[in-house]
Amino acid sequence: MKPRKLRRRRKKSKAKAIAARDARDTRDLREAYLQIMAKQCPGTAITAPLIDQGISFFMSYYCTGVDQPSIQSMEYQQHLSTHGFHPLVATSMTALGIAGVANLYMDSRLKSEATRWYLEAIKMANAAISSPEDVTADSTLTSVNLLSMFEATFNDNSLAGWSNHVDGAASLIKMRGMGQFSTPAGQRMYLHTIGLLTMNCMGKGVPLPQYVHDLNTEVIKHLDTEDPRNRFFFLHIKTIDLRARILNQEAFSLMDIIDSALELDEVAVNIFKDQGPDWDYDVVPCEEQECCYENFYHIYPTATAAQTWNWVRYNRIYFHDIIRNCILADFTSTPPTLVGTKYHQQLETSARTLYQLQSDIIASMPQFLHDVPDEAPNRVASPTNSEPTPPGASGRGKPWPTAASTTSKSPYRIALKSLDGNFRGNTHNLVKALIGNGSVKDRLPIVRVAGGYSTVWALYVAAAMPLASPRSQDFVDNCMTRIEHEFGINQARVLSNALKLKRHLASRGALAFGICPQYLPPDDGVYVPQQDLYNKVVEMTDETPEALLFDDLDSVY
Repeated sequence: MKPRKLRRRRKKSKAKAIAARDARDTRDLREAYLQIMAKQCPGTAITAPLIDQGISFFMSYYCTGVDQPSIQSMEYQQHLSTHGFHPLVATSMTALGIAGVANLYMDSRLKSEATRWYLEAIKMANAAISSPEDVTADSTLTSVNLLSMFEATFNDNSLAGWSNHVDGAASLIKMRGMGQFSTPAGQRMYLHTIGLLTMNCMGKGVPLPQYVHDLNTEVIKHLDTEDPRNRFFFLHIKTIDLRARILNQEAFSLMDIIDSALELDEVAVNIFKDQGPDWDYDVVPCEEQECCYENFYHIYPTATAAQTWNWVRYNRIYFHDIIRNCILADFTSTPPTLVGTKYHQQLETSARTLYQLQSDIIASMPQFLHDVPDEAPNRVASPTNSEPTPPGASGRGKPWPTAASTTSKSPYRIALKSLDGNFRGNTHNLVKALIGNGSVKDRLPIVRVAGGYSTVWALYVAAAMPLASPRSQDFVDNCMTRIEHEFGINQARVLSNALKLKRHLASRGALAFGICPQYLPPDDGVYVPQQDLYNKVVEMTDETPEALLFDDLDSVY
């Protein structure tokens, strides 16, 4: 080849290389996102619009199903451009889907794109809330709940944004009134929203609003009251109201507080009674290893079973912390009023129960984190009533023969994991716990009820309880770090920072003793919700314009 032709070819090759580099440098966010998704999901068309990609990721990792109206229905036909979803719902789903991918890949450009979609969803939510017709629509409440999930997924500084959206959704619940229970979506979203509101009220130390108790008299008619999830729903409300009574220093004696806590604990203990194998779990002994806090772990048939067990456990931690603190406070008073050996015995029982509950919550984490197989080892022999119960076996857990190692040969994925992805059974659809016969009007996603975020909160309470050891707190902190980086849930980082702050304050003796422990540290830092931010979402009254509901959200974020 002649030197002139060779030089010309080299120049062309260099020009092509420069053009390719420039194209890479200037590619837009949509192309970046699609290339990432193409690598993880080879079956997804890389030419699909960003909204389709965001919805696709959302449906895969945040959704358990869809309320599906007839494709010939007007509700479906008028939203064909967004696959039958209301544009507000589709925009919120896209924001959440892109946020999940951005967290997993720590891509700043995708984070900016997720924020853009999120702000657009807030703008659309404001418009919906300003409309007398749309303010009570299922699509509006669905979107506000999705925005709270966005905050839990995306916000790594504070719980304030999540709290504001929860309060906003609760205000919509109040405005929707008794008519919201006419559809399965309305029933389901009510349970979802009030569950989040209950956790929010716990953080603020306030009781649930009276309208929730009023609406509960109607929603109970649509529920299977034997389902453990529904049993927990009503227990949780009673728990938060008891804590609020104590924190607000309503007049009742230490003995009455103890009796009330013991009564609720009895309800909690019996939530899974006679529920069958779908709600049982296995206790698998193992050798000491990094992924297990002790020498055993739990295996649950479904993520729903694991989550519900942990929900009940952290409520029982509330009860026994209160009981223990009541007794300790009385023992230091003159004269003591809690006399007799039964209170000494109860003090010991509550301490032992607290350690057991903490142990059981932590023992569920290896399965959530994909560190162990989704099934227990094959049983060598059926356990009998005379078999010794291994440490950590409580509730309805069944012991198994000792396993030499929990290392699985399954090719667990490094990215795009979900907290409910390592269970042998499909997650129970909440609709099965409802007995209403309402019609399906809109195409709406059935989101995972509280999702991984309830799992994260249960884990946090296990580490934040006063009796938690430094070793257990270190283990939980490591789990939180993994949940943030491997599962893309930034709320884990917020709670991890809150735990670090709480430990620091405790080491300095800066946490005051109280009958009712405050698991979150004082709200003077970025790790926990700020009271003034809670108040950004106003309480709806007949005189309050609907448009005020989200007026301040843009300034909050």
